Amino acid sequence: MTTAGCLGGGGGASNDPIRYLSDRGDSKDVMDEIIAEFEEETDHTVEMIYTAKGTSSDAEMQKMVAAGNPPDLLFDTSTDAYRLQRDGVLAPVTAAVQDNDLPDPVTVDGESYFAAAMVEPLMGWYRNDVYSEMPASWSEWVDAADEVSANGSMEGYVVQSGQTNNADTQMTQYLWQNDVEVYGGPSDGIEVRLDDGDNRQAAVETFEWVQSMAEHSPNGSGWAWGDAIGALQQENAAAIASVGGLPVLTIQANRPDLVENLSPMPFPAPSGAGQDKWWSYMEGHLVRNDGQNTEGAQAFVDFFTSSSRFFDFVLSAPLFQFPPTRAQLDAPEVAENEVIQQHPDVMALVRDNWDAFTSVLATGDDGAPNIVAADAYSEQLFGQAADQLLVGGLTPDETVDWLADQLRGLQ
Repeated sequence: MTTAGCLGGGGGASNDPIRYLSDRGDSKDVMDEIIAEFEEETDHTVEMIYTAKGTSSDAEMQKMVAAGNPPDLLFDTSTDAYRLQRDGVLAPVTAAVQDNDLPDPVTVDGESYFAAAMVEPLMGWYRNDVYSEMPASWSEWVDAADEVSANGSMEGYVVQSGQTNNADTQMTQYLWQNDVEVYGGPSDGIEVRLDDGDNRQAAVETFEWVQSMAEHSPNGSGWAWGDAIGALQQENAAAIASVGGLPVLTIQANRPDLVENLSPMPFPAPSGAGQDKWWSYMEGHLVRNDGQNTEGAQAFVDFFTSSSRFFDFVLSAPLFQFPPTRAQLDAPEVAENEVIQQHPDVMALVRDNWDAFTSVLATGDDGAPNIVAADAYSEQLFGQAADQLLVGGLTPDETVDWLADQLRGLQ
């Protein structure tokens, strides 16, 4: 824990430091400079509290709350923000969202409760020396992956299942690729539509395709992000689903000779389907309303995006983390980044699909925030459904029923 700057006047009647909890300890040097800049321009001070490596901000926050000393400010995900907003412990950050034209995935009664600092879109990667070109449809993927697997040196594709974030996002995106409307209704009346009419048929077709692709995959039950990347790195598989450029950043450090043989791709889709919804993680700032300096924390969130070191923070993991707005994506700081310049195909894919990027929260009517989706992701129900299909022996029809029942249990 470090305290920067000198004491000054805080928000409201408080002159206490802003207690800022973050799991981004690897960005400490940049954050120290942003904080110093903020303290120089305001009367506030910031006390940074970094979680232990591998520990989420949410888990550490719960410990602090239990001890009666909650943080003022957190760096966390949009799904966690919505759950905390539902619990009534967040203060709005509407000014920061509006002043910086940020995405607004957690808006309730006209107020915003999450200020995005970065987006991290899902993305597939394939061996361009194994596949001479990217298969163009689900059926072509089955045939091409079968051919790769039949050669015996590696599997054609990685299908993941189980209670992991990677499996959950993968299965959700496949359903979206087939235009399955999983949910509907307003935020205060979310309905599960997965097993209704045309949605049901499309969902069954999706799980049938997953079942077919799994025949050309290693056993991915319980695999997390690193497991799939490891299969690609170890040349056990020729294509994976992941998030952003994380595979490239990882493999560059361990097998740089493989990087030129990797190409990014959107998730496989049925023939003729468009890329309408593309899961993108959003991470950023949320402010608790029960800390010691709420107004100071709100002021920091508003300041953060305009900081002179903002791009240094986002580009600490280029290709994996992208700025939260299209204008920032096109900024010189991004274009001039050395790593990004080495992978123009990634940036082309991101730019071409920017308007499709969405949060899993935005799945109520007209993109209304959806607490059922947030809770389903927390429990990784879609990944569990894939396990029911691929390991538990359910049919695609039975898998749809199982998943629909689980989702309704969250309503």
